[in-house]
Amino acid sequence: MRTVDALRALETATAAQRGLITSAQAARLDIDRTTLSRLTAAGDLTAVRRGVHALPSAATDPHLEARAAWLAGAPALFADELAGSADTPVLSHDSAARIHGIGDLIPHRHTLTTATRKQTRHADVRYVRRPLADDDVATVDGITVTGAARTVGDLAAARTDGGHLAGAVRDALARSLTNTDALAAALEPSARAYGQPDGARLLGECLRIAGPPASTAGIIERSRPTPSECSWNRPGAPQRPSSRSPLSRGPRGRPSRGPAAARFVQICCKGPHHAGAPRGNR
Repeated sequence: MRTVDALRALETATAAQRGLITSAQAARLDIDRTTLSRLTAAGDLTAVRRGVHALPSAATDPHLEARAAWLAGAPALFADELAGSADTPVLSHDSAARIHGIGDLIPHRHTLTTATRKQTRHADVRYVRRPLADDDVATVDGITVTGAARTVGDLAAARTDGGHLAGAVRDALARSLTNTDALAAALEPSARAYGQPDGARLLGECLRIAGPPASTAGIIERSRPTPSECSWNRPGAPQRPSSRSPLSRGPRGRPSRGPAAARFVQICCKGPHHAGAPRGNR
């Protein structure tokens, strides 16, 4: 295929992929690897990652790296085919949070969830095996990701520190990506790991730390536990949370350097009127 014809075909095919093309997709367009190499050498294409190239138009994509990792998860399929398939990987956890624009986590690796076992040689990609229901998946900017509530639930299951989890909860509600019932249900399995009796209480504590959207402010007072309900006031429980608690540690088990995780624990029993609570809640 002539170079000019190959470029025209690529531009048409990548309109829904923000200018990205995989080698396997190009092969479906009858563009072989030799032609891709020639276009790359001429500066018409840029190698983004192994097997994924970008046209100049991809430079404006704020999710370029994440989109490339997502396409590489099923390289023979185009974006619209990926979005319509229940068996292909979707971006999840902190990668999905970044795409949704919730919280301020910066992913160190691209995390994708898939219903079947999948391995990769790429150090910057990890796969999590888990089946996802239809309502657990959303499409954002042409990329399939876990929905906002499922993303928050995954962050909690991964024991994300309290401050970052709270930020993701606040932003998901502020942007109307989900509702309090869905978030409480998603947080339910991890509530006790954060020292809360149920998902609704954990949701309330997240909102207390991060500062709730106006429409959900009432949930804080309704969900605040009494001192007797706090995990460390139950019979046989330690008097204070351990330093090994997920609330007092940062991502990947590192101690949290900020005050957010400590406030998460303190506010649980003390309420928002004590020192250290957000000013708007006093």
